[in-house]
Formats: sequence, structure tokens, C-alpha cells
Amino acid sequence: MGVTLNPAQREAVEHGDGPLLVLAGAGSGKTGVITHRIARLCERGTPPQAILAVSFTNKAAAEMAERMIPLVGRQRAEKLWLSTFHSFGVRFLNEESRALGYPGRFVIFDQGDALGLVREIVRREGLADRKLDLYSVHSRISIWKNRGLSPEQVPVTDFEYDVIAREAYGHYQAGLRNMCAVDFDDLVCAPVNILREREDIREKWRARFRYMLVDEFQDTNRVQLDLVRLLANDRHNVTVVGDDDQSIYGWRGADVGNILDFEQHFRGAKIVKLETNYRSHTPILVVANEAIARSKRKRHDKVLRAFKGPGPKVKLTTLPDAETEAKLIAQEVRELENEGQRLGSIAVLYRSNLQARPVEEQLRVQGLPYRLFGGTKLFDKKEIKDAVAYLRVVVQPRDELSLRRIVNYPTRQIGDTTVERLTRYGRAYDLSFMQVLERIDRIPDVPAAAKRGTGLLLRALEKARHGLESGSLESVARTLFTDVGLERHFREDPNKSTQKRWHNIEYVLRSLERFSKRGGKKATLAGFLTRLTLDLSGEKEVAKEQITLSSLHASKGLEF
Repeated sequence: MGVTLNPAQREAVEHGDGPLLVLAGAGSGKTGVITHRIARLCERGTPPQAILAVSFTNKAAAEMAERMIPLVGRQRAEKLWLSTFHSFGVRFLNEESRALGYPGRFVIFDQGDALGLVREIVRREGLADRKLDLYSVHSRISIWKNRGLSPEQVPVTDFEYDVIAREAYGHYQAGLRNMCAVDFDDLVCAPVNILREREDIREKWRARFRYMLVDEFQDTNRVQLDLVRLLANDRHNVTVVGDDDQSIYGWRGADVGNILDFEQHFRGAKIVKLETNYRSHTPILVVANEAIARSKRKRHDKVLRAFKGPGPKVKLTTLPDAETEAKLIAQEVRELENEGQRLGSIAVLYRSNLQARPVEEQLRVQGLPYRLFGGTKLFDKKEIKDAVAYLRVVVQPRDELSLRRIVNYPTRQIGDTTVERLTRYGRAYDLSFMQVLERIDRIPDVPAAAKRGTGLLLRALEKARHGLESGSLESVARTLFTDVGLERHFREDPNKSTQKRWHNIEYVLRSLERFSKRGGKKATLAGFLTRLTLDLSGEKEVAKEQITLSSLHASKGLEF
């Protein structure tokens, strides 16, 4: 195959039919094993579209796609199903939208949208008489969904947040349905429910894929395991790659038991261990092996060996406080730079994001450029979230959270009192918020200015919807932002920092233009919004030579 594989790697690549568990230690070349196994399956005559390979991050999926091109050729590589669990869920739900039970398109709620829905439910239902950590409420709902528990199946406890989350769960699911929306968890949970309930759909998808490969299997949760099992064909041609010693996401629902008990889920599984590390020198692996060996939990036995051989010792330094520690880090970075190391090859890792602040301060003192990995992203900025909300309402008028976000932004005389009056009217007549706005002229006690503002908004949205039938995505979005006064709101503000925020919206428009050019006639506004929500935009504005600051969890999968 034109590449040198070690005996264990080749054994995994050459495996035929049946379940395969590849225990891949850190730096053992697991991505190469996955890509070469796919190439080998293609060589044996498997159509590329009959192979599904699932990675955990968009970065890993993109890297896999790039690696496949020289192995099987661009034409075959583009036919492979290479995705994350969530992007696979989008493709599945788009194809099986009738089974989802929504009329027309569905929208995908990101975490901010989901928290907004939880906030509205807690307020509307009077679930708490004090300010709550809404993230904690939503995270409980998320964990229950990923364990396959319906609102009725959630165990009863006396803990306040459990009680509130359990009460909100059913309303949360109803709210999603009413707005034709799914959240991130539904991108896996909904396909699992459909595959369970519809034998015809299950058999169709099982017949579609002859082979499945799953990377980072130690990080899968209960419902992701269920998806793999439901898609597996009669021969159980499932290859999973992972390392139980690298399981660090239990706090967000990952179940290391999925990889530890793989042989119980898929009887007769073959196990291959990749124990040669190509990334680190011996001293690093000695420390790692010793730390792992002290673990008291159940694990697959393996010991990593360094291909690179000896190297400098691992240095452990104990310091009196965080400030002294940060000064030492900045000093060490400066010394490494003076020795010729690129700043882009240096990373500072920490357990909690709170620990980054003193390090940031000292790097600034030293004049050392850095980036916060996993920090605030461009598409998380308020002005961009507002602009995207307009686009989402164009695609799906029933997206009530987005509609409420934009209804009076920029201001169009539809204040909180009017919104509350409209909300009560909608509840009384069982109408969506969009339907209420469309009937605003018939609703008593609504100020004339609010009616005029609503009319302008609705006409602009309708104009944009019709514009999508013939105009370019970028020009339709630009015209919409002008018609609703968004551009004027930023450009005419006397505050220069506010004016600069329009540049961020211009960046969205340029991104939309690039998306259109790449997709051609197949490019849709709904597709663009899906890519943004799944963080697939591929847009980066990061200088090349910057030190990376990252939490240990966020750094997983990166190399320096």
C-alpha cells in the first residue's frame, strides 16, 4: 500500500469481516490505521459509499478526508461517509425528515439557543423562585437524553436542580417540536429512536453500510453506542479504535464501559493492540505508563514503547503560588523562543480555564502572542448571533427563539410590554409567535408604531425568502440586513467600537459567499446555517505563530 506499517498496524488494516477492537495508545498511529483500513476495504472491492467512518471532531473528520485522497483518489474519497456523529445525524434526519414528524425543514439549536429555551420554560412555568444556573439545568436534560431516558423515565430525587430539570424536560422537548427544532443531542438521539421504531428504515441503513469504523470509541456515550449497534449489519463489520486510558469525558456523559465491554456488545470481536508510540521520547512514556499503572479501575492491559528512544527528562517544578508559576511559564517560553523554537509549536495546558488568566497577564507583559483554544469564537459574538437569527427565521419561521431575538432588534417600537401582550394572545388562541405577528393588526391595545415595525420586519423576511429562489445567498442576506436596519444600526452609531462590529457581520457575508462558491447550485442557506451550528465553517482568523493556551480537555487530539 506504499507505506510501512508495523505488525500490529498491519494486522488491524488487513482484518476482514467481523467486529474489530483496536486499542490504540497515544501517538500509535491510529488515524493511519483507520485510513489504510478504509483504503484496503476499497481495494477489495467495497464501494466507498458503503463505508461509514465516524470521528469525534470536525478537525479529525477533515484530516481523515484529506488523508484518504492520496490513498483512494479524490473521486472515491468524496463518496466515503466521513463524518462526526452529529454531522451524520444531520444527513440522516434530512433524508428521513418525514419520520422525524416535522413539517418542512428543521433547525438546529446550539447551546445558546437551548439555554434560551430552558430560561423561557423556567420563567413561564414558575419552576424556581430564585436565579438558577441554567447551564446546570440543561446539562442534566442533556445527560438524560444521552442515556436514552425520556422525561417519564428520569429517576426522582430530592436535589433541587434534578427536580427543576426533570420538570422542565418535557416542556423542553415540546418546545423543540413546536419550533421544528432539534438540539445537538437530538442529532444522535432522534436517529436512534427512528431506527428503533421503524424496521424498514433500519434495514435500509444497515444495507447501505457494509463497514463501519468509529474513532475515539472510549469517548462514546450510551446513545452513540446504540446508534452503532443499530447501524451494524448482520456480519457486525464494526471497527472501533480507542484507548480506555484516554477516557476523560465521563463528566459529559461518555461511558468508558463501551470500549471495555466491546466484546459483550459484539461477540467474537478480534482485539489488536497498538503499543508503539511515534510521538514521544522514552522519559515521557515512562512517566505516563507509571501513572496509568496506578489506576485502580478496570482497564485493558497495554504498555506504550517509544519509537524515538531516549530524550530529555520530564521536569516537575513546584512553586508557591499561581503568579510565580505564570512568571516561570512566560520566562520558559521566552527562552524556548530564543533557542529557535516556533511559538506556534508551544502550548500551555491547565486543568481549569480559570487558571489561564495569570498566564495571559504574564505573556502580555513579555509581549508574547497567544491564542485561547476553545475561547470565544467569532461566530459566538452577539452581533453575529443576531445576524444569524435573521437568517434562521428566513429558513424556518417557526424558530421562535430566533424570532424573539430579532423582533425588536434594531428597535422597532415592539417593547417588552407589547411582546408579553402578544405572547398571551398566542397562548389564548394556540398560535405560534410568527402567527401572532402576522395577525398583529387584529390584536387590541398594540401601539400603532409596533404594528408598523412588525409590518416592515415581516415584509423584509418574506422578501428574503422569495429572493432565495433566484438571488445569491450573500446578496439576499446583505439586502435583508439593510432592509431591517441592521447595517444602519452599526454604521451610524457614534461609538467607533460599535461601528467596528459591522465588520464581523461583513465577515459572515463573505463566509456565506465562499460557501456559495464552494457548493455551487447545491448551496442553500439552510446548509450554511447547519455548518455554522456544527462548527464546520472552517473559518479561521488566527495568526500562525501564537502560543496556544488550552484546558487539558480542550487540547485532546492536538499536537505541539
